[in-house]
Amino acid sequence: MQEYQKTFVDFLVKREAFRLGQFTLKSGRTSPTFLNTGLIDDGLGLLRLGEAYAGRMVDAVGADGFDVVFGPAYKGVPLAVATAIALAQRGVVKPYLFDRKEKKTHGEEASSGQKAVADAAALLVGHRPKAGSRLALVDDVLTTGATKFEAVSLLRSLIEDAKFPVLVIALDRQETGPDGRDACGAFAEDTGIPVAPVATMTEVLTHLESTGRLGATDRGRCVEYLERYGTAPAKAWAATRA
Repeated sequence: MQEYQKTFVDFLVKREAFRLGQFTLKSGRTSPTFLNTGLIDDGLGLLRLGEAYAGRMVDAVGADGFDVVFGPAYKGVPLAVATAIALAQRGVVKPYLFDRKEKKTHGEEASSGQKAVADAAALLVGHRPKAGSRLALVDDVLTTGATKFEAVSLLRSLIEDAKFPVLVIALDRQETGPDGRDACGAFAEDTGIPVAPVATMTEVLTHLESTGRLGATDRGRCVEYLERYGTAPAKAWAATRA
């Protein structure tokens, strides 16, 4: 792990956005870990999130590897803005963009005589991307990927030859779904868009373990969970600690 990743994990734990215990997930599974970036709701917190996302984005595709930062409504909106600000602090000035859930029907959106321009203005907020624009996506987590699929479909319908060099998320839980596929791998395979988590679950657990914050009970629960539901790398991590 790089230092910014360790700092990110420490920040999530301090803010109790990442927790150890027993939690019921949407999938119905009882997980020993839980992440909720929605608990980070102040300026300093958003700055720290943006710094982590910006660092991972530049690591993944380089400062010249994308043109726009896009966050799907709603959780992706503050992430896109925070990432754009953090990138600017690095000297990488990029615009942000997000989508509307409801189509706007007044102002420029209603008066433009060009359908493509009107549709884009009615459904997108922020930068107006040109044909061939490279949009780096940001969101909190990836479970089924439904929100991301919808966003990519929308952007492809509005932006000619839109390209998507990367999707940056906070955490890869490194677990498989009922179909045996892990969410990140499935999304990348189905869309052709690489997924770059700021950290993976095993990186988080290893860091907590090395700093004395992963007790025997929590470690045992994590090992058992990953042995049952983990991806191949997660199972390998669990095997070394069983």
